[in-house]
Amino acid sequence: MSDQPHSGFPRRPTPAAMPRRRASVAAERPAPLRPGGRARRRDERGGASRSAAPPDPLRDHQAVAPYGLVPLPERPMPAERLQEPVLREGTPQHRLLAAHDQRIPGTHTGWIDITVRTLTPAFVGATRDGAAERSLTIDGRPALPGASLRGLIRNTVRVLTGGETGPVNTPQLFFRAPAASHSDRRARHVMRRLHSQYRDRGGAPSNPPGTPVQAGFLRRDPAKGTWEIRPLPVERPLQVRLTDLREDLRRFAGLPEFELPPHESGDTRGGYVPAEFHGEFQYLPVVALCPQVNGRTVGESRFWATAVLPPGEEPGFGHREAARDRLRERWSRKRDGAEQSMRRASGERSRSAARGRRNDYDRALQRIDDVSFRAHECVLVLTGVAGERKNAYLFPTATDPRQRLPVPAHLVHLVESADQITRFQARNFPGGLPGAAPGSAHGSADGTRGSTGSGPDTAHRYRDGGLARSGGEPVWYQESEGRVVSFGRSGGYRVAVGEFDPVSRAVPDEVNTRSRVRSEGSGRTPDVPRALFGDVDLLPPGESAGPAARGRVSVGSASCDTGDDPWLEHPLRVELLSPQRSCFANYLLQPVSEATWGQSPDLVTWSHEGDVRLGGYKVYLHRHDPLPASAQRYAHLHPDRVAAGPTTRDVVPMRPGLAFHGRITFANLTDAEVGALLRALHLGNPAGGGDPGDPLYAHKIGLGKALGFGSVHIAPALYLVDPVERAASLDPGAGVACVGDEGMQKLLDAFGEALLTWEREQSMRAGEPVPDDWSDVGRVEALLLAAQWRHRLPESWTRVMDLDEFAVYPVLPDLQTRFAAHARTAESGAG
Repeated sequence: MSDQPHSGFPRRPTPAAMPRRRASVAAERPAPLRPGGRARRRDERGGASRSAAPPDPLRDHQAVAPYGLVPLPERPMPAERLQEPVLREGTPQHRLLAAHDQRIPGTHTGWIDITVRTLTPAFVGATRDGAAERSLTIDGRPALPGASLRGLIRNTVRVLTGGETGPVNTPQLFFRAPAASHSDRRARHVMRRLHSQYRDRGGAPSNPPGTPVQAGFLRRDPAKGTWEIRPLPVERPLQVRLTDLREDLRRFAGLPEFELPPHESGDTRGGYVPAEFHGEFQYLPVVALCPQVNGRTVGESRFWATAVLPPGEEPGFGHREAARDRLRERWSRKRDGAEQSMRRASGERSRSAARGRRNDYDRALQRIDDVSFRAHECVLVLTGVAGERKNAYLFPTATDPRQRLPVPAHLVHLVESADQITRFQARNFPGGLPGAAPGSAHGSADGTRGSTGSGPDTAHRYRDGGLARSGGEPVWYQESEGRVVSFGRSGGYRVAVGEFDPVSRAVPDEVNTRSRVRSEGSGRTPDVPRALFGDVDLLPPGESAGPAARGRVSVGSASCDTGDDPWLEHPLRVELLSPQRSCFANYLLQPVSEATWGQSPDLVTWSHEGDVRLGGYKVYLHRHDPLPASAQRYAHLHPDRVAAGPTTRDVVPMRPGLAFHGRITFANLTDAEVGALLRALHLGNPAGGGDPGDPLYAHKIGLGKALGFGSVHIAPALYLVDPVERAASLDPGAGVACVGDEGMQKLLDAFGEALLTWEREQSMRAGEPVPDDWSDVGRVEALLLAAQWRHRLPESWTRVMDLDEFAVYPVLPDLQTRFAAHARTAESGAG
């Protein structure tokens, strides 16, 4: 079948040739990339790069991501726009939506046989096969579940017609309160604005960024039911190296071995230390020996414990000499690091600063025998030993009871909410774990531990992971004007955005499902996806059968009949993680100016006081660079080469080139509604689907989309049923007509005309340029860009950024800008 679309559908081979709805601000955006700025390089898997260098988030402050955002409309297209021929004949809309047991004149009933071909590995669902998980099978055959296919089609219809959307889970969002200021100027600027925008429920602003969070013990007054924080007697919590702590804890009676994280123990597999290892050590009373030193460079050493003793043990000469040896080792490492920095420095200022640090450590090492040590009674605080964490915290317990900071009750509620309590916290702060301040029931003077059971007589917290109702809870906090405005259990704790539902504020009311339910309730004007696929509140009040109506479209599972092995040759160890909605630089519409890419951007955040708009419907792009036959595309994901961890899974996806066959049935759909269903299947491909091996456009399905999994092509075959003729014959094929490409194109055109009419009305209402074709609609244009298979972006342009790149808040451009930037870069590289 030819890839040439029907004459009524313009071909869109490249982004540059695609018609534009209007000259958008994206087109005027200063290009952060310098064409030809980098030489071509080889792909790490053996293939050549497809284009010139992608944006550099650290240099250009332009984000890269495996997804894009399709802009939201101001209001969804009502389903009645696709139903007008039938509604004009006098059929009420509620009858059309609920008439499953009768035929409505002027509508179609039938089915669509679909052939789904995998273009990349696909992983849908999970079937256990020993240690690895295989993609779902039905009766032993690989399958695509009907629920997954239904979700794919419904979501595509929703994006095409601007259907309702909204958060489907807890909408509360948080951002991180940094324990220290960031070294990057742009990151510091964004943090400053972010914290200035943040306000708690009571209206008190948080501390300016750059001010380190403080620490203390959170206490509850049982008589008054109020909360307060008693600050530590030192400027900040003490720290101790995990390797030193492990060695010293061996002198404590009755304790198991303290497990080190893999990077400290020599285990090259990486990952997290299981939380159960910490149960005997959390809030353990200890005595910490810290050097008494001052100075610009070595003064910070007074906050480091170089020895840890059991409680009640008097520090002796041997303890102090062991602490001195560790201090000498620490200063020697710091001195060598300063020496290396001095040699690598490219400028005189940085070289001079490194030389000054080296000289300071030289002088300190010469006088190290004169250093004295101070003993602090502390409790050990473990905030989660992650793969790169090397230290633990020690909180001195000699607080001044006269220094108290009140804590608003709503902050306690937020910290104890389900959004905040992690699995680590639930396991390490069980209901029976008391507080850690002196005088609590936590432990005795000899270091023995009290009960940590969770029975009614020993409960100190209202839930596992909650805050201690007795004793004191070590916390980090920020305060303003003598009042705590945020707190958490680590120096980088999460701070709640000031309002409970910030996501809804970023979605237009008429598109936001929550807002429409609140304002219109049951029977609100249905959009196209609800009208096709049903809803629990689709019908107006007063209907005898109730407001719920099942959909007129039903999607069955698709199965594969291949006789060959359908699986990849070895399992892949992958991380299948959820997106972080708090990443405002990616998910919110940002202002477009020179400053957007500079060091002082005026970025919109979730706590912004002005207008906030979600970037749009999230759609994943295809990621599949062409590689030579010798290249092993997924060798880097082999379990032998990836460390196992709590966020990794061993999966066995289905291989590319498999064909799945399924069926979509429908009843009482108008021409335009059948056209909408066909358009969701075709995307921009010609009627019938085009080349199944290398189509113009393709869908994404299943898990691992960010890894490149789940690219599929769908080829539909339409069959319409004549109920009268079918009822008059016993022939199974009676009344069934297969609709050819020309007939399908007429139905596609009916939908395109209805969509174009609606969008033209909305454009004139908003005073915007009117689109000439349905494919000129900005939302549709963005969707078709994301769905491009043959002209997709290279993988280097759609990779997942690392944490260092996220930390400088690069902005994700819209899809049109990203494809246009790649086209310019590719053209300059070719030239």
